[in-house]
Amino acid sequence: MGIGISGYQWIDLSKTNPAPDFLVKKYGKIFAQVLYNRRDIFDKDFSQDYIFPELKNLVNPSYFYSLEEIALKLVEHIKRKTPIVVYGDYDADGIASTSLLINFFKDLGINAKYYIPSRFSEGYGLNKEAIKKLSQYGKVLIVCDSGTNAFDELFYAKSLGLEVFVLDHHEPSHLWQNYTPPFLSEKINIINPKFYSDKLINPLFKHLATVGIAFYLIAIIRRLLNIDIKLRDYLDIVAIGTVADVVPMSFINRVMVKIGLEELNKQKRAGIKELLNVARVKKELTSQDIGFIIGPRINASGRLADARNSVKLLITRDQSRANVLAIELENLNRKRQRLTDNVISEAEKELLKQDLKNVIVVGKEGWHSGVVGIAAGRLTEKYKLPSVILSVNNGKAVGSARSVSKVNIYKALDKCRDLFDKFGGHSMAAGMSLKTSLIPELKERLNQAVEEVAEEKPWAVKEIDMEAPLSYWATEKVKEIYNLQPFGEKNPIPKFLARNLKIEFFTNPAKNLLILNLKDENKNIFSAKSWKAKELLDKLSIGMIIDIVYTPEINYYKGFENLDFVIDDLKIVK
Repeated sequence: MGIGISGYQWIDLSKTNPAPDFLVKKYGKIFAQVLYNRRDIFDKDFSQDYIFPELKNLVNPSYFYSLEEIALKLVEHIKRKTPIVVYGDYDADGIASTSLLINFFKDLGINAKYYIPSRFSEGYGLNKEAIKKLSQYGKVLIVCDSGTNAFDELFYAKSLGLEVFVLDHHEPSHLWQNYTPPFLSEKINIINPKFYSDKLINPLFKHLATVGIAFYLIAIIRRLLNIDIKLRDYLDIVAIGTVADVVPMSFINRVMVKIGLEELNKQKRAGIKELLNVARVKKELTSQDIGFIIGPRINASGRLADARNSVKLLITRDQSRANVLAIELENLNRKRQRLTDNVISEAEKELLKQDLKNVIVVGKEGWHSGVVGIAAGRLTEKYKLPSVILSVNNGKAVGSARSVSKVNIYKALDKCRDLFDKFGGHSMAAGMSLKTSLIPELKERLNQAVEEVAEEKPWAVKEIDMEAPLSYWATEKVKEIYNLQPFGEKNPIPKFLARNLKIEFFTNPAKNLLILNLKDENKNIFSAKSWKAKELLDKLSIGMIIDIVYTPEINYYKGFENLDFVIDDLKIVK
């Protein structure tokens, strides 16, 4: 199909994997193809319950293997009023799961304490110094979003008299080969769905972020205690952690995020109301708004300062306190944006001195370690290459990697594992630390490693659901597509291809907004917009024939529905 002006290769999924006849007969050609392109998140029959998520269809907690057994132990502590401490993490999922549990315990009348480690002085996961300190305040330690493989720290906690409950969704390591989950010992309980085969546990549970696991835990505790607490009131926090942690938007997560968005839009939680007010958000929220507006602000405290402030925002019931915290997060997010822009600008200057091959590897003194992951993602998007961006300080480099769809960056970095002090990640992202002196060797070896693990070039691809002319769409057909919301990982916003459109007129009414009038081969005129005016303005002219990758949408203005088209990419035909 060729390559768009963005540099991405277009792939029409309807050509590589056309929808089966039974699905086309049931839903029509276009909606059927959109469903089939997302078949991994539906059941094999594409049943209505999976396609249109409702809270009543949420998978029952009793199907979560080992959950009730562990919950019963925690319930006994709750009944005995055993002091509880929640040990979270500094990213959005760790913050959300901590906040959910603290809110739940508060609603039970329990004054649980919480702890979030510092990204800078402590790093990811459990550490013994913090555990020793926390043992003075509680006898039950609930660990969120880490801990599955922290054997030394878990046994240390037990030695101090703590009973530990780990809520985590990270992959168990080889260390577990001599143990039988969910118990590392009588006093160390691990709730992690990734321990179990699909025969033991519904595989949909394996897609949960930690905050989703925490929600299932409080659901079963609620039943065991026979208390009248509305579970949907916690789903706004579940939605934030689930979307921000980029877990697959499969059935359970879609249900929770859908209802969570309804709760977010009610703005009943003081912190959410003030966060949106300070950010000047007036619209109805979607999952994309969690990803681009709420998530970055929740993450900003952990990236640059103290992640506990984000927990405080999500648990406070005082509006004025929430306002102060929201302003602080807004300012941190703006600082994060400036720091990120600075890293990208300086990195691109360094790239001018290099002969780019298969991967970007850049490190520099003074770059903030809290933003290198974001910078790597932006550079990967621009250059269509995997990126490793490193913050250098006192002879040590701490970095993040981001990748493109056809390069498993974890496998590539694993071939350089001997260079790292610490290393971990997955196919699209990774983190590492190493001696600064080893950066040149990393660059050389990683270029070779990427070539060995990568699929055929081009590595950066844009998947299109199918070809659909602009004339196909009416508001009802667009609404049908949007029934698949909330969109997210494994359930992307649908994209379509329209060919041979003539540019009749275009204008640039706002900073990065481009409005185009396009004429199809039947002389129909359509208005479309792009938010990439900066990249497109000097490349387009009236009379050009273009193909576009686009998403149809409905805008609401003064009570009226208007059909609109958002251009994601385009290709100049002539």
